[in-house]
Amino acid sequence: MFKVVYVSPPPGKDLGEKTLEALGAEFSRGAGQSASDIIASTKDADAVLGRIAGLPFTRQVIETLGNCRIIAGTGVGYEGVDLEAATEKGIAVTNVPDYCIDEVSGRAIAMVLNLGYKIDQVSALVKEKQANMLGNVGNIMQTVLPTFRLRDQTLGIIGMSRLGTATALKARGLGMRVIASDPYVSGGVMESMGVKPVDFDTLLKESDFISLHIPLTKETTNLIGYEQFKKMKPTCYFINTARGGCVDEPAMIKALQERLIAGAGLDVTVKEPIEKDNPLLKMNNVILTGHTAWYSNAAEAELFPKPMTQVVLALKGKWPLYVVNPDVRRKWMERWRV
Repeated sequence: MFKVVYVSPPPGKDLGEKTLEALGAEFSRGAGQSASDIIASTKDADAVLGRIAGLPFTRQVIETLGNCRIIAGTGVGYEGVDLEAATEKGIAVTNVPDYCIDEVSGRAIAMVLNLGYKIDQVSALVKEKQANMLGNVGNIMQTVLPTFRLRDQTLGIIGMSRLGTATALKARGLGMRVIASDPYVSGGVMESMGVKPVDFDTLLKESDFISLHIPLTKETTNLIGYEQFKKMKPTCYFINTARGGCVDEPAMIKALQERLIAGAGLDVTVKEPIEKDNPLLKMNNVILTGHTAWYSNAAEAELFPKPMTQVVLALKGKWPLYVVNPDVRRKWMERWRV
């Protein structure tokens, strides 16, 4: 009998466990979120599920998973997993890359519109001082200037993932010029969508808005630092709906304080929830949305059952669809393929 363990599952959610009935698998809910908790609850598991962006699936944990064939993550991110250790162990690691594409790309565009038109700042002035353009009541012009026509602006996308691509297409629909940098996507693919491929430095220098759409890995940690902010236009807005760790946060704060950039729209920060003394909280040119960009009723309904579909494939000896450590495939197929 297969043993399937969902580590620290959210209460009251459909986890897709009914799909295991045809396999006669045993399903259990693991308590706790520490490495020792995971080790205790996943002993002898054939499949493990959980929020692998935040749970510590370290090498120590993975080495105890003697019979495990899949770690199925809830969400897009997977930075909590030691992928090298999982690959060595012959364990496929999966995420859910397609459940919130519309939501996150929509949030990125919402940030573009909000920041570009200074909606939050103007709204605050109207509420506080009944500001109005007629007669420049409440010094509203000082806040509104400069405001540029959107179709004259360039959106630079770092990472043409599913999310980056959806954001690019929505921006193109608004008439924006879109450029993108991604070493793993061919220029021809980008051009077919009306997106101009450019190198990283060109994107930093030419963009009026920069939107980040990359996973958090060793390669991307602190990818955007002070030197990168120095290359941006002083009228550029930086948007991050990816992961806080992809940005050197103190460097970003310094860039905002020195007005190297015009502002930022941040769904994510390095520490979540954001700490009370973080200077970003006091900046009126910064929008903070508390890691909510993924959410809609429809997205949530898709999120929690989807990892179980990957588990069912793996337990049937079929290669899962959303594997993030593809180098494991040969070893995995030799051991588990039916």
